[in-house]
Amino acid sequence: MPFADILGQEKAVSYLKGLAAGGKVPGAMLFFGEEGIGKAKTALEFAKALNCLDSSARARGDSCGVCQSCRAIGQGTHPDVVFADFLYQARLEVKKDFSSKGYEEELEKELAKQQHINVDTIRDVTAKSQQKAVAGGWKVLIIDAAQTMQAAAANALLKFIEEPPYKTLWILITSKRATMLKTILSRCQPLAFAPLAGETVEKILSASQQEVPYAQLAAKYSGGSVARALKASQALELLASAEQGAAWPCAVAGALSRTLALSRTEAQSVLDVLLAALHQSWRQETDPAQAAAMRRDLKKFEDYKRAITRNVSPALVLETALMSLDGINVKIFD
Repeated sequence: MPFADILGQEKAVSYLKGLAAGGKVPGAMLFFGEEGIGKAKTALEFAKALNCLDSSARARGDSCGVCQSCRAIGQGTHPDVVFADFLYQARLEVKKDFSSKGYEEELEKELAKQQHINVDTIRDVTAKSQQKAVAGGWKVLIIDAAQTMQAAAANALLKFIEEPPYKTLWILITSKRATMLKTILSRCQPLAFAPLAGETVEKILSASQQEVPYAQLAAKYSGGSVARALKASQALELLASAEQGAAWPCAVAGALSRTLALSRTEAQSVLDVLLAALHQSWRQETDPAQAAAMRRDLKKFEDYKRAITRNVSPALVLETALMSLDGINVKIFD
């Protein structure tokens, strides 16, 4: 996938193409911005641009997307490009060959547990960073969700990103730059990624191989993030599936998954959509009494979102939130 296929990040892409074409690539970079706006895809595309076998594409700071190197990076099999995320970490945790019976089930269970990038994963990647490039090009080591690194993991990474070997690039990806260690931040060249325009989110959803219900509305509620748009789509489907009426709040809450982690995520997504719809209705409301009621509800919904992260029933919180909308003119599906 050449850089032209990265939508909505023209400024960041232009900068990276200049680095790749000029050969002046820093040893460590920090890609930061909201989740679901193309940071990981851009990091992999940058790795392709640095390792592409097509000299004319490399001269433009881009990749051909079809050579052996580009295909290998896209498939996650290039020996010199490591993409370490929670899936990568889960695979390290599962002590089985991928062809073993029950491997996929065990991997799925392990993946569900992942919340932090741990020190063993960082040690695995740093060890690979010291190995000679097999293909003779750039070694590119990408750490996704870098803000979740435990203190020991971040400290284990420090000396490696400070003075990486020749033609070695570290890319740390984060949606929460402010929470990262200052010692890590000081060693990385930052590159900001902007939220996507709603039209861009909708275009990406339309181009997706999976069907996305309420794609246009989901893009509207996305806040510029494809990841949030997908969650909004699921939330809208959940809200629409329950029959309207006095029992609607109970029906929506009852449709949540039975697993606590999933039901919490689903309830948060529904609250995000309701908050966005409520905020829009508040901005358009001309009746002072209704506007005042909506302001109170906006504050309450923020409290509901915080409550879901605590040890309470997501279904109960969501039902209470939906009941509080009674009498308020909120247009969710407009």
